[in-house]
Amino acid sequence: MKEHLRELWEKHSSFLAKLESLLESTAGWLNIPVYLIKGKRLRALSSHISCEIYGVDTDTAVLSGYALEMIHAASLIHDDIVDEADTRRGGRTLNDIFSIRRAVLVGDLVFTRALSEIAKANVPLYLSAMSDTVYKMSYGQYVEDITPPEKFDEHLYLDVIYNKTASLYELAFASGALIYGEENPYLREAGKSFGMAFQILDDYDDYEEDVGKPTLPHIYEREGHPDPRGATLDLAKSYIRRTEWELERAGLKEYFGDLLNYMWSRIP
Repeated sequence: MKEHLRELWEKHSSFLAKLESLLESTAGWLNIPVYLIKGKRLRALSSHISCEIYGVDTDTAVLSGYALEMIHAASLIHDDIVDEADTRRGGRTLNDIFSIRRAVLVGDLVFTRALSEIAKANVPLYLSAMSDTVYKMSYGQYVEDITPPEKFDEHLYLDVIYNKTASLYELAFASGALIYGEENPYLREAGKSFGMAFQILDDYDDYEEDVGKPTLPHIYEREGHPDPRGATLDLAKSYIRRTEWELERAGLKEYFGDLLNYMWSRIP
């Protein structure tokens, strides 16, 4: 798995160097290194690939990656507040270092900074899609928070992870088209399926841990499924195959080959 990530990072090293410079500057300004300095950058890399396909200039592509990583960071800050978490990626959360009040304000700042930067780029279709994605992510978190764990079934779980996680990958995969000024439903569907697989595999990996929220293996277990982890893995595989199928329909599978290899490498 790490080998595939290294290959991705090496192929996009120039892009990542510019992106990291922006993120490090913001992390220092807002004192949020744990949320911005570490990370696989899969959302930004997905966007960069999409931007390369559509011939988007480097500065705008970097700005897109920056905005996507900022939105992801803001969602993590708010997740930690809701979950009352005290650690994140081996470091202390904002709400643990400071206060819930400060963490809420910083999360809001990070969200709005992302939208503000994209607004300056004069890409109205992308800005509209990004605003819609931020709403979906907030809605998914809200539904998860108000729903008792015992009420979660597979259908509701999939709806929540689409909104909370997969919608941002959907945006990343489609970003090049949206910046160019057109919709590409195949890229949207591919990104959505990629994001669904990503989150389902996270839940598969966290099966033995108490993550404080309903996950698919535990839902299957509660419902009496004979092989909860196996069923979870099968669903993740189906979403990876759906990603490949949508990219093939668009004639773009080769561009995302490294990302797909990384995702398949997560399958035990």
